[in-house]
Amino acid sequence: MNQTLENILNIFKSLENFILITHLNPDIDGISSMLALHIFLKTNKKNSFPILEIIPENINFLPYSEDLILIDNFNLNFEKFATIVLDTHTPERIFEKIYLKIASSEIFIIIDHHHVEKNRIRFSENEITLIDSSAPSTTYLIYEILRDGNFIITPEMAQNLLSGLYFDTGSFKYENVNEKTFLVAGELCKLGANPHLIASHLFENISVKEIEILKKILDRLEFLENGIIAISYLTFEDIKEIGIKNLNDFSNFLRSIKEVKISVLIKEVEKNIVSVSLRSRAPIEILHLAKTFGGGGHKYACGFKMKVNNFYEFLENFKEILRDYYGS
Repeated sequence: MNQTLENILNIFKSLENFILITHLNPDIDGISSMLALHIFLKTNKKNSFPILEIIPENINFLPYSEDLILIDNFNLNFEKFATIVLDTHTPERIFEKIYLKIASSEIFIIIDHHHVEKNRIRFSENEITLIDSSAPSTTYLIYEILRDGNFIITPEMAQNLLSGLYFDTGSFKYENVNEKTFLVAGELCKLGANPHLIASHLFENISVKEIEILKKILDRLEFLENGIIAISYLTFEDIKEIGIKNLNDFSNFLRSIKEVKISVLIKEVEKNIVSVSLRSRAPIEILHLAKTFGGGGHKYACGFKMKVNNFYEFLENFKEILRDYYGS
């Protein structure tokens, strides 16, 4: 057993209260990581509080999703607690209200599979980090922790762990998939996970509102550099009009178009606040571009969020940035 794992397991044993958090705009890997550890902690008679800023509409199939707590409904009524940070590794990617709640945590356990900058902003001086950018998902890392610690993985935990793995590998079709990925998936199936249920909920469960969003995205779809770059956008008015809280990230869909090597979806999530999703095909890495805007993620799937003075000016300027980036 390595020292990092031993340190994590010692915290699991020594403390009673745990707050579980994930990144802004939580996705399936982050949420299912929270829920798998939440079930584990409850099984071991610990107090666990999985906190989110929003609860997406498409997660009801995840076991124990009813235990998720909105930050506005959470009261911190104990002094000594550990915070487990999942699927991210910096306070910059944490919803502000959540960060203010957990800032006094006695210790932070960080479990993530995203690329880390050398000048990473830390949560505190008292951190235990398990970060492996070669891992296909954060749930993959949690499976390894539980397996190496000889803990029982219940069918409900297995279902959450496989859901995160399924989601973050794009149904096992991304560059982060290898033989070990399938071996872990097979073990989770043996432990009670249902891949058909996961696949049907994740990829065959698009709402009518999401179809309305997709129509707008396709109406505005533009190709740059002779079809190499695909870009589209949604305004704040679009999102408000259709009334959908949790946007399916269609940038993956745009990348699937034949001949497209870079796809971009720009969403004005608040007035003059843009969330930009970037995707690319190997060997073109898009992560560096996200980092120049303070973002992060993976080599071929990343993004950033920022304030802009004028949405349409940003859109036109970013098209030129994309042309220059591809040309370089």
